[in-house]
Amino acid sequence: MKTSLAVDNYDWLKTAAILLVVVDHTGYFFIEDAAWWSVFGRMAAPTFFFLLGYAHSRAIPVRWLWLGLILTVLDSWNNDWDWVAPNILFSLALIRFARPYVLGLLQQYKWAALGVLAFVLIAMLPMASELVDYGSEGWLWALFGLCQRMYVDDKATDPAAPQHAKTPDWGLMRLLACVIAAVVYLWQEQLEFEFTDVQLAAVVFGVGALSLWLCLFMRGPSRIQPPEHISTVLRFVGRHTLEIYAFQLAGSELIINWFPNLAP
Repeated sequence: MKTSLAVDNYDWLKTAAILLVVVDHTGYFFIEDAAWWSVFGRMAAPTFFFLLGYAHSRAIPVRWLWLGLILTVLDSWNNDWDWVAPNILFSLALIRFARPYVLGLLQQYKWAALGVLAFVLIAMLPMASELVDYGSEGWLWALFGLCQRMYVDDKATDPAAPQHAKTPDWGLMRLLACVIAAVVYLWQEQLEFEFTDVQLAAVVFGVGALSLWLCLFMRGPSRIQPPEHISTVLRFVGRHTLEIYAFQLAGSELIINWFPNLAP
């Protein structure tokens, strides 16, 4: 099998994330009592933010901005033109812009930079949630993704080098960043959704399992290669995840606007 045609670990992770997005949006737009739909939907956004921090790319696709604008307008339209936090795509674009500068700080100041960045992002929680969807709780997941990428890259630099010659900080830093992101996310989502004890336990378990998966994540061909017809779907979803998200969300917004009786 050619590597270019292999299913990447990215493809599995992004496909899982977009399926959870569909679950979350279905509950939000069309289900009367959607608490359990929201429980499973909580695992979607952290994945997108993590992957933005993990990716090396610095390019900000223009389509993110105009799709984000359209989705924000549709959201406001369905909320009687009240102010709504700009769509998550704007937050992802901001992360893509800020990533190289944050990376420079982490490389130069390591633990001090991680501590200051985490403190600032937590302090910004009330304000950031008004500026962009998910606000700084999402940015904390991106910070974790960036630390994870540096950990993976550091391990791959020279596998034969003695352990004392490698930088140990990234492994511990990525674990701390993961814990901070998960705890803050659970705290903020519980404030917003007010889950029951059983539902909250399910969210904690789900975010914990996701965090473990992300701590083990690295880019590359997956060890599990499904049949070609499934691989084709996974590769397509993995390469067009944000576009699928945007069109699915826009479709849901338009459906409940045109057919308000379908809204819960």
